[in-house]
Amino acid sequence: MKKLLSAPALFAVAGVLLIVGVVLAFWYSPVDASSMGFSQKILYYHAPIAAAALVAYGVAFVAAIAYLRTQDLKWDRLGFVSVRIGLVFSVLVMITGMIWGKAAWGTWWAWEPRLTTFLLACFLYAAYWVLRSVVDEEQRRATYAAVFAVIAFIDVPITFFATRFLPEGLHPVVVGPGGGGMEGSMAVSFGICMIGMLVLMAAMIVRDLEIELIKDRVTDLKTSLGG
Repeated sequence: MKKLLSAPALFAVAGVLLIVGVVLAFWYSPVDASSMGFSQKILYYHAPIAAAALVAYGVAFVAAIAYLRTQDLKWDRLGFVSVRIGLVFSVLVMITGMIWGKAAWGTWWAWEPRLTTFLLACFLYAAYWVLRSVVDEEQRRATYAAVFAVIAFIDVPITFFATRFLPEGLHPVVVGPGGGGMEGSMAVSFGICMIGMLVLMAAMIVRDLEIELIKDRVTDLKTSLGG
């Protein structure tokens, strides 16, 4: 089981799923009947990337709670890498979202609910990095970062439910109650892409966490040898 959840195994699974997903999205799923036409296919990657970013922030939230309860620095490391991965995916969300917005709405950006709340999340988690950089003492830095991660997470469910709470926004509700739904082949392609992107996010977190823990062991070794 440990080997199946290792970073190389997760990267392999994610690669297969994402390749299958993109093949199905472009050659199996029908072209959207709306004015977007073929450009609508960016949905198959834009939405999963956004979901992966929000889930990564969710992992950071759980890690922050765990650190505050245990004071174990491994949870701080998990929160740190999760925010970093979340920000990487967030940048990709912004890029793909602007491309989609130009095709769907004729504008690169609009101050609508989901875009605005997601941008706020990006600023909050960027501030998380600034906070870590200005505190030198390790335990204090981890504590401040954990508290900030808990507070910043408040914006994540707001971002996710923005289109349901404020339906006047430009983003449509596709999946879930009140959503427009998807035709069968579209749903299959979208589901595979979604799972693949989440597995990729998990693989990146596992890999980066292993690197951070190795760095800690090297630092401890240097300290013990120096002492």
